[in-house]
Amino acid sequence: MIYKLIKKFIHPIFLIIICAILFIPSKNLLGQDDCMECHGETDLTKLDAHDREISLFVDLAKYETSIHGEFDCVDCHQDAEEIPHEETLQKVDCGMCHEEAFEAHVASVHGQSIEQGSEEAAGCVDCHSRHEILAVDNPASRVYPLNLAATCAICHADPKITKKYDIPISDPLSAYNKSVHGIALMSEENFDAATCISCHGLHGIRSMNDPQSPIHWQNVSETCGACHGEEYEQYAESVHGKAVAKGVRDAPVCTDCHGEHQVQSPADPQSPIHPLRVSAITCERCHSSELIVERYGIAPSRVATFEESYHGLAIKGGSLAAANCASCHGIHNILASSDPNSMIFPANLKTTCGSCHHGATKNLWEGPVHLTTSTIPGRVVQTVRSLYIGLIVVVILIMLLHNGADFVRRTKIKVRQRDSV
Repeated sequence: MIYKLIKKFIHPIFLIIICAILFIPSKNLLGQDDCMECHGETDLTKLDAHDREISLFVDLAKYETSIHGEFDCVDCHQDAEEIPHEETLQKVDCGMCHEEAFEAHVASVHGQSIEQGSEEAAGCVDCHSRHEILAVDNPASRVYPLNLAATCAICHADPKITKKYDIPISDPLSAYNKSVHGIALMSEENFDAATCISCHGLHGIRSMNDPQSPIHWQNVSETCGACHGEEYEQYAESVHGKAVAKGVRDAPVCTDCHGEHQVQSPADPQSPIHPLRVSAITCERCHSSELIVERYGIAPSRVATFEESYHGLAIKGGSLAAANCASCHGIHNILASSDPNSMIFPANLKTTCGSCHHGATKNLWEGPVHLTTSTIPGRVVQTVRSLYIGLIVVVILIMLLHNGADFVRRTKIKVRQRDSV
């Protein structure tokens, strides 16, 4: 009985559906040739919403060599159902195929800006182009590693855009090209070197103030650690790294010491971590700040007392061999002096000082480096210094009095000799 009902009612329905699929024509039967009848004309243009003339020409030869070359126009422009089509078609939805990238872009600073009505914010076509999209490993692609910085700079080096959207860094391309990363990539073609997307992300680029951003101050060191793993491990265990993990904004991260886009080699005299600059420029920013010193209970006058030491004076004289802050405290592995792994832990001073002063005895490292008047050695040194300076002043005054008296005596003798002639 049931079989007869199915045969009588359901079977004809399936036949109708199959016939509809086979014989009802599709709404969109436009082919590539149909589209190119118009869009193959080089002078085909239209005015946009701001009355600016834009080209509607599509170079078929270039399109066919793109990664989308096997697709028909209507695969993307699905609302072009007949010729002529509507004057303004809907914006192509790249998310139909590239769903993950599209969703990441929507949540990015670019996507959010577009949502808020920005016309300058970067969309898919701004980075990948429209009809000439090439694979990322194609040297002609806009997103090929050697071309990527210039692609980002189309907007980020444009003074009008940076001013309009209050972008803090006006020309990162110039800085990047001078950096160790830019030189390694552009000059040496080292494709392991960091590019824009290495630090900022790919499609989901977020503001530096966004906690999910790879360049947020609490994330930037981990971002750098993707390439500089050993340095990151040392930093994460350091006093600075632990402070950042606790949310201390004043603690330095990689970019505070090395810079952001113009990261330079320690051998570069202009680098903030050059031996002649690291103490006076980089460490000084925090360790000479009264606010930071007071807020976190850091020992004061560390930079000033270092600069008055033998090492500090030698650095002022241009010595590259003299010890700087990093020579004694470490570079990325800076630890508290009470930590047994610290380079300045009492038991480790022989090794630390001995790295420069080979065969040095205990007397070398027993005295404090940062002498202040708050310590007994510091008070002794200050007293001796004051006595020494006072003695110098007295000697000079006596010398001046002696020489003055001698000058007066000699002058009187010459006057008497002249009068007696």
